[in-house]
Amino acid sequence: MWFEQIQRIAKLAQTRCQPGQLLIIAVDGCGGAGKSSLCQALVREIELWTTPQLLPLDDFYQPISTSQTLQLGEFEARQAYFDLQKFHDSILQPLTQGHSVCYTPYHWVDGASTSSVELKPSGVLIVDGVFSYSKLLRNLVHLSVFVDAPRNIRKKRLLARPQMDTQWVNHWQRIESWHHQYENTAKDAEFLLSGTQD
Repeated sequence: MWFEQIQRIAKLAQTRCQPGQLLIIAVDGCGGAGKSSLCQALVREIELWTTPQLLPLDDFYQPISTSQTLQLGEFEARQAYFDLQKFHDSILQPLTQGHSVCYTPYHWVDGASTSSVELKPSGVLIVDGVFSYSKLLRNLVHLSVFVDAPRNIRKKRLLARPQMDTQWVNHWQRIESWHHQYENTAKDAEFLLSGTQD
């Protein structure tokens, strides 16, 4: 069933893709829901007719301090974790206007990378990550997917990831849950998939 849904998404992307233009697919959902697994499967389907670009929002998230988790409200905490306006202005908007962009990935544990990534303004761009279908970005997105999974499964997956500590997990889950409820992400996305399926 999951594979059939991915095939449907890829076929719809193919019908919407225009020569010389960039088609943006947002794959949103909470951390640990299964977004990255879906994106890898989607890449394999899209590779049958074009070369997709995969943009992980993990490259942009910033850790925040314990004092920030106690002091910041939900909106400010989301902003601290991910600068949505900056991503809109420096990455997605220029791409949709026909410009290539470069960025330096930031790794949650290791810090800033020493190499940059270039994105081209043509073909298919799959944006993989929490906040990828935020309201600020929706007018730039051509196809949207929300991946869902029970909170306990998502937390188990987050805790299993290589990391120095896990103190951030509870706060992150609270902020992302607030965000998706505040922005009606699951309701507004075109496709809703379960991240617990094979």
